[in-house]
Amino acid sequence: MTRLSGKVVAVTRSINDRSLAPLLAAEGAEVLHWPTIEIKGTSDPEVLKTALGSIASYNWIVFTSQHSVTSVLSMIPVQPTGIRVAAVGGRTAEALSKRQWRTDTIGVGGSADLAKEIKRSYPLAGVSVLFPAGNLAAPTLQDSLEAAGAEVTRVEAYETKTLSMDPTRILNDLATGVDVVTFASPSAVETMASAMDDGWSKVLKHCSVVAIGATTRDALVAHGAMKNAVSVANPATFAGLVEATVSSSISTPMREHER
Repeated sequence: MTRLSGKVVAVTRSINDRSLAPLLAAEGAEVLHWPTIEIKGTSDPEVLKTALGSIASYNWIVFTSQHSVTSVLSMIPVQPTGIRVAAVGGRTAEALSKRQWRTDTIGVGGSADLAKEIKRSYPLAGVSVLFPAGNLAAPTLQDSLEAAGAEVTRVEAYETKTLSMDPTRILNDLATGVDVVTFASPSAVETMASAMDDGWSKVLKHCSVVAIGATTRDALVAHGAMKNAVSVANPATFAGLVEATVSSSISTPMREHER
């Protein structure tokens, strides 16, 4: 018997997700798709191409998601010499490792943790940093590095587009029974919270909530979740998210129709 047999788990990634949903299904979960966002290539690839064309002039390149890794490495597959590489979370570092890129520093939580790790080991005054980011990425990392004296060049590496959601369908799913809802990005949290309006509280009340990392957890807390009620994947990978889902499913709140 697999560990999520009889459990219903909602995934907020794209309907074309081929990473998380299969892992949950392999554990026996019934997977519901509540797609919130869609990842696309950057709207202006020439800007990214120009920035990467002068990558030798930078001391660091920082990656905050596997999407930025995919976008950058599609243009420069071989790691340039003489540049340090930093990544947020194990999932991003793993994406780099699979393409034979060495990672010098990994932030195990979120962008703030990565900035702390870099500052702890390396002086940043006058250091140049290339930051290929999503269009909706928070300024946390850039602000922290610049406050330490670094010169950060942020360039769009990919575009996150929010999708239209059907609150009625989600409320119907909740009434039927959902054990766990998973979030793999702050953008997914913000999109669902906005779309659900008053129904958002029902998501938080009647499901266990799992986040892939600290930044996503913080987004959930900012939108009304109790911090100690959000399970966080450790490590911040899809496999870690599955483990957190398994653990949280054991203490799933009683479903409304079971009261």
